Amino acid sequence: MKSATSATLLCSIRLMIAFLGFFGMIIHFSQKSNVSIALVCMVNHSAIDSRYVNTTSSSKIVNFNECSQIKKQNHIDGPFVWSKDIQGLILGAYFWGYIITQMPAGYLANRFGARFIFSAAIFVSSSATLLVPISARVNWIIFVGLQVIIGIAHGTIWPCLSVTASNWIPTHERGILMSIITTGSPVGNIFALSTGGLLCSWNFLDGWPLIFYTTGSMGLIWSLVWIWFYRNSPTSHRFISSTEKDFILQHTQHRLSKNKNDDDSKAKFHAPWRAIFTSRACWAFFIIHTCSNYGTYTFLTSIPSYMSDVLKFDVKSNGILSASPYFGIWLNTLFTGAIADRIIRKRILTITQTRKLFSFLGSIIPAIILVGLAFLTCRSKYFAVLLLIIGMTANAFSFGGGFLLVANDVAPAYAGIVFGISNTFATLPGIISTYVVGVLTDKVSLNMNLRLNF
Repeated sequence: MKSATSATLLCSIRLMIAFLGFFGMIIHFSQKSNVSIALVCMVNHSAIDSRYVNTTSSSKIVNFNECSQIKKQNHIDGPFVWSKDIQGLILGAYFWGYIITQMPAGYLANRFGARFIFSAAIFVSSSATLLVPISARVNWIIFVGLQVIIGIAHGTIWPCLSVTASNWIPTHERGILMSIITTGSPVGNIFALSTGGLLCSWNFLDGWPLIFYTTGSMGLIWSLVWIWFYRNSPTSHRFISSTEKDFILQHTQHRLSKNKNDDDSKAKFHAPWRAIFTSRACWAFFIIHTCSNYGTYTFLTSIPSYMSDVLKFDVKSNGILSASPYFGIWLNTLFTGAIADRIIRKRILTITQTRKLFSFLGSIIPAIILVGLAFLTCRSKYFAVLLLIIGMTANAFSFGGGFLLVANDVAPAYAGIVFGISNTFATLPGIISTYVVGVLTDKVSLNMNLRLNF
C-alpha cells in the first residue's frame, strides 16, 4: 500500500467532493434563510404597524422618534398583511419538517450511503422552493406546508455529510476538509441575504419571487451534478487513482470493506442504539449542539427583522449588513479547521481536548456578546452590527474544530446516526426561538422582544 504522504490533497477526488459538498451547503442554507429576508419585502409593514398601534397600549409601542432614520421609509411594503404570529409560524414551519428526518436519514445514509439521499433532498427542496411564490399568493397555510416539505428534505443533509466524511476524509484532514464543506453554510447565508435585499428592490416579477426562483434553480442543477460525480465509497469511484484510494482506506477511522455497498452488507447493518444513548460522549455532543443552535437559529431567522425593525436599516442595506457576520464565520471556520488539524497532528492536544477547547471558545464569546447586543438600539446601529460580526465569527470555533466534528470522532462507522440524533435535539431551538420571537413581538416592544430573546 502507498505511503500516507504520497496521496496529495491538491487536485484529489476527496478535495473535489469537499468542494461539491461546499456548493451543496450553499444551496441548502440559501434556501433555508431566503424566507427570513424575503418576508421583509413580502409583508405590508404599514398595514401591520397601523394594526399594531390600534391594538397595543402606548407603553408597548416603539418610539418612532428615537432615531432620525425612522422618519424615512426603511422598508418595502409587500402585498401580504401577515401578523408577527403568522410570520413566526412561516419561519418555524421549516424546523417542524427538519426535525422529522434527522434520525431516519442518519440510519439510511449509514446503511445505503449519501449519494442518492443527498441528491434527492436538494432536488425536492428546490422544487418546493420554486413553488413558494405561487403558494404565498394562494394562502399562507400552503406556504407553511411547503416550508415543512423543504425542512423534511433538508433534514437529511447533515447526516449525509457525516457519512461522507467517514467514508472519504482521513482523520488528520478532517478539520480542513470538513471546514471547506461546512463553510458552505455561511456562504449560503451570505448569498441569500445579500442578493435577497437587492432582488427585493427590483420591479421585475415584484422582486421577492426572484429570491426563490434563483435558489430553486441552482439546487436542481446541483442535485444532478452530485449524483453523477459522487460515489458512496472510494472503492467504487470511477475517477480515483489507486494511490488515493489506498490512502483513504488506510487513514479513515472505520473499516471500509470491499463489500460495504453490496446488498448482503446492507442487510447485515445494525445500529448500536443502546451504546449510542448510553454514551457520555454522545450526550455531551447532543447537549452542546442543542444549546449552541438556539443562538444560531435566533441569529439566522431574526437578523433581517432586527436590522429592519430595531436598527432601522433600509432593505438594501439590510441584506448586505445581515450577510456581513457570515463572512466572519466563513473565514474563521476555514482558519480554525486548519489550526485544529495542526494541533492534533503535532500532538499539542488530544482530539478530545481540541474539540472541548474550540467548542468552549465558540460558545462563551458569542454568549457574552449576545447579552450586550440585547441592550443596543438604533442609536448605536453600527456598533451593534460590529458586535454581531464579532459574535458570529467567534461561533465558528465550534464549526472548524469543535463539537460539529464529534460524531465522526466518537462513532465514525455510525456518524450519520449519531449526528442525526443530535440534530433532532438541536432542531428544537429552531422551532422554539422563531415562535418566541413572533409571540413576544405582539406582546411587547420590538426592542424588549429582542432583549428578552437574546
